[in-house]
Amino acid sequence: MRLKVWLNRMPPLKGLPMNDRKIRRSVRDVLDQLAFGDHPDLNSIKSWLETTRGRPITIVEMPTMRGDDICGLCFFYKNHDVVLHTPPKSSLHLQQIILHEFAHMILNHQVTATSLELMKLPGFPDIPLKVLGRISFDDDEEAAAEYLADLLTARIVPRRPEPLADQDGFNKVFG
Repeated sequence: MRLKVWLNRMPPLKGLPMNDRKIRRSVRDVLDQLAFGDHPDLNSIKSWLETTRGRPITIVEMPTMRGDDICGLCFFYKNHDVVLHTPPKSSLHLQQIILHEFAHMILNHQVTATSLELMKLPGFPDIPLKVLGRISFDDDEEAAAEYLADLLTARIVPRRPEPLADQDGFNKVFG
């Protein structure tokens, strides 16, 4: 089955509360289906999502968001999606915010209702069709998105090379 069709058929993680093991298993099952390659980066994941979803994704920093409660939001328009984020504390923090929002898209959470009122964003001509909002910090969807973001981060972070063989005899001299 083609991945785009599979993603569109995938039901959101809703309903009865899941335990951590079930969330982790569900997320790993989704990750196994994704064609990111062994060492993706944030741009390749974004490109994959744009291709899969059939519309561009714009990532925008919102300096007026403090990040005390919400660090990122997804806005869905007819022809494009927007990830809005707070000013990050570091490049790794920014990556985690964006990957968390991408994880919501991958897990098809955008089909759920939002508690946020739809409003026009500065710099965008239309009111979004949907806004992905959370009801709780500890619901299954948030846990699943955070876990998937962590797994994607683990794939992105470059692996440390294995120590080279003792070519110079370092260990012989310094033991």
